[in-house]
Amino acid sequence: MPFACVFVPDFPVQSAVRLEPELLGKPVAVFAGAPPLTRVYATNREARRLGVEAGMTKIQAEAFTEITWRWRSLSQEETAHAALLDCAWTISPRIEDISKHKEEELKNTAILDISGCDKLFGSSETIARDLTRSASAVGFDVNVAVAGNPSAAICAAVGFPGITVIPPGEESLWVGKLPLGALRIPTESMESLHRWGIRNCAEFAALPEVAVVERLGQVGRR
Repeated sequence: MPFACVFVPDFPVQSAVRLEPELLGKPVAVFAGAPPLTRVYATNREARRLGVEAGMTKIQAEAFTEITWRWRSLSQEETAHAALLDCAWTISPRIEDISKHKEEELKNTAILDISGCDKLFGSSETIARDLTRSASAVGFDVNVAVAGNPSAAICAAVGFPGITVIPPGEESLWVGKLPLGALRIPTESMESLHRWGIRNCAEFAALPEVAVVERLGQVGRR
């Protein structure tokens, strides 16, 4: 049973830029937090290339005069998330809205059960291209991945740029190549894994489950 995942990188920035097309391709970053605790909340690729990073203070960030700044807008993100789900519904009525898992960053992700959709839309590759075009039409630059289960599809969409179609049965091989960031591991757990010398998903998967749970808790097991 194949699943597709549509992932919007740098979602807070794309939520703003899609409403201001003149900013496409330009370095943009998003501020959040009330003064004096205002910090950079998110950046796009072009801003990162200039050295702007999430977590910088407003004073540090404003030294980069080439950057366009916007304030984080939760209403814009809600609207953008709704548009993302609309793109997914063009292919399948079986959508999982994982933003409801109380993790705000998951507004950037839509998961579709695409079993049987090939009869209407063609191969998995064709469906992935259709999803990419649909997202582009509403102002998103997305990654799309297709895999045999939702978790693998999410990891692949987060970790691989563009379109990725994982052949049936090869999920562990493909996901194993990805850095740990594709698993959306909490920062404190990520730091522990790095101290252990673990850098990719395959190395993490090779660890004994009991030992992982003892040291990282249930988040490690998940």
